[in-house]
Amino acid sequence: MKTIKAIALTFAFASASLVFGCAQQGESAETQPQTASEDLVMFPGSVDHVGIVESTTMMLVSGASDFATVLDSYNQDDPFALKTGNYQAAFAKNLRKFDVRDGKSEWTPDQVTSFSTRMASGNYQVIDTSMPCDYTNPHTYLEIERAQLTGKRHQTCGGRMPNEDAMDVTLNFLIRGPAANITGPGALRDGVDQATEKSSNTFPYLADLNE
Repeated sequence: MKTIKAIALTFAFASASLVFGCAQQGESAETQPQTASEDLVMFPGSVDHVGIVESTTMMLVSGASDFATVLDSYNQDDPFALKTGNYQAAFAKNLRKFDVRDGKSEWTPDQVTSFSTRMASGNYQVIDTSMPCDYTNPHTYLEIERAQLTGKRHQTCGGRMPNEDAMDVTLNFLIRGPAANITGPGALRDGVDQATEKSSNTFPYLADLNE
């Protein structure tokens, strides 16, 4: 109820501001300049793919030149039908760089090839609706991908729930290898474990406004 009231108030204020602004200009709706729908979005290539967390800025880009030569092209491609040959080498190179950040190498050559090829051919999450999802203590992110890379059977539904610490999972996955998790010995933490207000566990998964 608190969230619904907040949304309603925000909409009311936004509507009032819009009406006031139009009145101040003294122009009718018919005389207002029309904006084409394509002008309301950023130019192509400016929005990162969000299937796998940091799939672009961390996993794909290693230098300033990559933003123009690789990143924009990747973001403009269909996430389910990427041109594998354009990105596989870049993903493999960056994965190997992350792998040795802790002074050890936990990724096997076959695992590097498998995951870099997967990321270069499709940027999406794998979900198994027949398996359980723990909304109270979410730990599903990349679980299916890690199981496939290590030859194990996955135990959760996979995907990413709103309250999961996906960045910590990503850091441990890239640096400590596909067998690592965020709770074992030597686990890496970024110091931010959750959003200011956690999302609810039911659709539409809204969180209370920050106070």
